[in-house]
Amino acid sequence: MKANGTRRDIFLFCLILSLACSASCATANRDADNAQDYKIIHKVISQPADHADPSGPTLDQHVDILIPDGVPPNAPVFFHFGNETDLTDEHLLRLFRLHGKGFRIIYVQAEHRGYGQSLTQGEDQSVPSYVRVEQALADAHEVAQELKKEYPGPWMVAGWSYGGALVLEFAAKYPDDVEVILCSSGVVDWPFLDYGYDRQVRKTLGDACYKRLARHSKNLEPVELFDANWTEREFLHATIMGVTQFPRLKRLKPAFQMLSFLPTRSFLRVMHRMDNQFGDGEAWRYAQASSARKVAANEVAEGIHNWHAWRYQMCAEIGGFLASEDPEGLFIRKHDDFCEECRELFGEDPPSAVGEWSQRKLLESLAIPIIYVTGGMDPWLSVSVQPDYKIKNGKYFFVPEGRHCPDRDDPELARKILAEMLKRIDGK
Repeated sequence: MKANGTRRDIFLFCLILSLACSASCATANRDADNAQDYKIIHKVISQPADHADPSGPTLDQHVDILIPDGVPPNAPVFFHFGNETDLTDEHLLRLFRLHGKGFRIIYVQAEHRGYGQSLTQGEDQSVPSYVRVEQALADAHEVAQELKKEYPGPWMVAGWSYGGALVLEFAAKYPDDVEVILCSSGVVDWPFLDYGYDRQVRKTLGDACYKRLARHSKNLEPVELFDANWTEREFLHATIMGVTQFPRLKRLKPAFQMLSFLPTRSFLRVMHRMDNQFGDGEAWRYAQASSARKVAANEVAEGIHNWHAWRYQMCAEIGGFLASEDPEGLFIRKHDDFCEECRELFGEDPPSAVGEWSQRKLLESLAIPIIYVTGGMDPWLSVSVQPDYKIKNGKYFFVPEGRHCPDRDDPELARKILAEMLKRIDGK
């Protein structure tokens, strides 16, 4: 029986490859630069672990700068806020290629504290209490102040998803550091439990597929906290998020819907293959990091438990845990379940369960021009800026069929947005 199951999984995986070939085969070769027409500079900036105590422990924040050939030091700067992940040269090059060579700008990216290589000194990262929004904003301010000595041109600040929320906070707190901001699919409401995501998943995948996935989730009810079933259920939820959220994975939807007919364990086996092929194993790493009680610095730096700090942020101040209003829904954990998980991982009740982080009021008072972009199929739309919202100082790019951060995979849209940002600078 096991051999038959293995053969069936292999057959189904091959079917996925054939159905979704365009999701990978049509991707341009990222290493196909005929000639290097830029230079990348790496810097490490020492930041206080707590900016209120500059003489205390420190962390090394990794910063990268891409300067296209012929672009002067006083050119406009496009400053990419790091998200809940590590940053590599490829992230910077992706932006450069997305915009094309028609823009004479300098690109800067700063890795978010607590992710990748930007960690505090010491081995233990199990409770990364230094990873706080206010501290990350202060880091970005220090980066801007330091680099403006070398690159004094006008600074544009860009953030995607959680990074979009950060740039709104940054522009409000440090308005002298920035001329215009890009907030792409920036969530502006962060309730402890988010029910809107579940509703959009049902809409995107269809009611029948949604119900099959809900049964799979129910079949993975854990016996005890963070057991194998818990981790597999978290993995299942992460794969669902990937297929419904990211533009680059939307071509997998037909295969995903069809495969959901499989028995739960068979479905999971194929999903693991799918995750490795199309997601570089990210969904499984997310699941494992979300249940890791002990995390070493090298496990974060090597990408093994890079998502652990995000789980800490969710518990400590951000919230955003996915939940279903329907008792038979997909995300069946409740308020108390998440509180228990936070206590088990980080030793305290989650502060995010008490107060809600939000940027919505900033939209009304922000003096800095805002370029906001999102898609009508974005699962985070219910907690983002609604399509009918009138931005007083800036412009809204709404893509009705777009997913989360639609400009990240649409060069034409990305160039329109950048042109709009530069126009705001030139008009001053």
